[in-house]
Amino acid sequence: MAGAVQKDNKIVALYPMTKFYIAIAFAIVAVILPGIISKAICFAALNVLALASGIYKIFAKRVKNSVGVLFIVLVVIQTFFAAGDTILFSFWIFSAKLEGLLFALKLGFVLANIGGCLIWFFAITTEKDFVLALEKKGLSSKASYVVLSTLQMVPVLKKRSETIMNAQRARGVETEGSLLVRAKVFVPTIVPLVLSSIQGTEERALTLEARGFSVETKSTHLYDIEPKPVDKTVTIITGLIFILIVVGRIVLCLI
Repeated sequence: MAGAVQKDNKIVALYPMTKFYIAIAFAIVAVILPGIISKAICFAALNVLALASGIYKIFAKRVKNSVGVLFIVLVVIQTFFAAGDTILFSFWIFSAKLEGLLFALKLGFVLANIGGCLIWFFAITTEKDFVLALEKKGLSSKASYVVLSTLQMVPVLKKRSETIMNAQRARGVETEGSLLVRAKVFVPTIVPLVLSSIQGTEERALTLEARGFSVETKSTHLYDIEPKPVDKTVTIITGLIFILIVVGRIVLCLI
């Protein structure tokens, strides 16, 4: 996450909620702007933002492996299977329609912008900082723990599954090869993963109780973050730009 990027970067150093507001405003603007070109420009601007944040390689890799795959699948399905009258070309029994392609590009750039905003935000913000900022906004400690556990679930399970796979290899179990070989090792891998997750949940519950998690008093933090004056300035500028774009979009609809 954000630990891999440079902390002296001015964008990375912003308060988590400031970066969250930027991501949300960016995603909403990408949705409300009309046409494919405007949405493509938004995605290009998002790439520039990732470059300025010093995380472009991470950003590009994650976008390619997630949103990029979905974008390609969407374009192929909509182009060949959506209804339309303008035929671009034909392949066997399939015909590529212009209407399907345009719709796929429009929807694809919307998904790319929304997914890209989330990827950018979590690439420059640690889960710990984000949840702490939410708690300072009034989110209860129990809800904060649920959010933090959810955000950390996938990386923890991935790391734990890799450990289990390495242990299975050390015992002589074949974990690589054909699809049939991988299917055979599925049960010996998933059972320890589930059991270790259940055991880990119990251990975390005992740890939280030992630290007075359920005590009805104001909690304190050994690690703390506070917004800076620059965060207020950036938030105001982001809000003004967002309002101008929304008002402009409404005016265009009324004309």
